[in-house]
Amino acid sequence: MDSALSQEQAQNRTVEVLGRSLSVLPSGTRLDVENPTYPQSDLPRGGFGPCYDDNTIDYGPHRFDAGYWVVGNGVHRANLDLLLASWGEWGWTVEDESKDGGKRASATTPDGYRVSAELGTPEYLSVVGVSPCFEIEAGQTPPAGVAPRAIEQR
Repeated sequence: MDSALSQEQAQNRTVEVLGRSLSVLPSGTRLDVENPTYPQSDLPRGGFGPCYDDNTIDYGPHRFDAGYWVVGNGVHRANLDLLLASWGEWGWTVEDESKDGGKRASATTPDGYRVSAELGTPEYLSVVGVSPCFEIEAGQTPPAGVAPRAIEQR
């Protein structure tokens, strides 16, 4: 738990981590909640949620998360390999479950943000970013907010 983290910082940094990951993929690639070649697979827009499994209370630690399809150029397996190489070069802690036919990989930034990528069937690549948990005090309204519909390369 990061006691100094605000909900705005959690949201902004999660989107930043996803954008940095996107930056290493082929030109023209974007992250999008909609996949035009697989329209029945729209993803929820992400947002704030509790860091615990019991949803009977709405205060306590929360996190921000956002998930996207990788849409555009490139071969998804090659894109996953690009992400893995870059995450390692940046000094992020990498967990690679994509070897020997696996489909997942993830990385954790030094400041505790987590990004994961997963190959789907048919071959699609999705990525999810998650912030560290931050405290919501008893009686405080849980944070509201959603992730952008798409993240474009800069």
